[in-house]
Amino acid sequence: MANVHVQSWDEIKDSLKIGTKLRGVVKKHRPFGIFVALVEINFIGLVEIPNFKDEGIMTASEYPAIGSEVDVVVLGFKETGQQIWLGMKPSQLCQSK
Repeated sequence: MANVHVQSWDEIKDSLKIGTKLRGVVKKHRPFGIFVALVEINFIGLVEIPNFKDEGIMTASEYPAIGSEVDVVVLGFKETGQQIWLGMKPSQLCQSK
């Protein structure tokens, strides 16, 4: 069995900078957004409805399919609950690193 390094919350925050572009897999749909598994860091982040589109209102029927790969950008961190906030707006992806 291979040794897998599990990062602590502090290690994840230190290694991920706001504006970092990552690839993830859609895991869950919720009325407020989607949860995306960030394979590179073995963590799940959240894309809320306002962070999908530059213009217009996102609806749940427009969510990417569960299991699909998506590009996301790190927007921030929430200490309570140890959450990573992600974005998928084209303008956010263009500005990411």
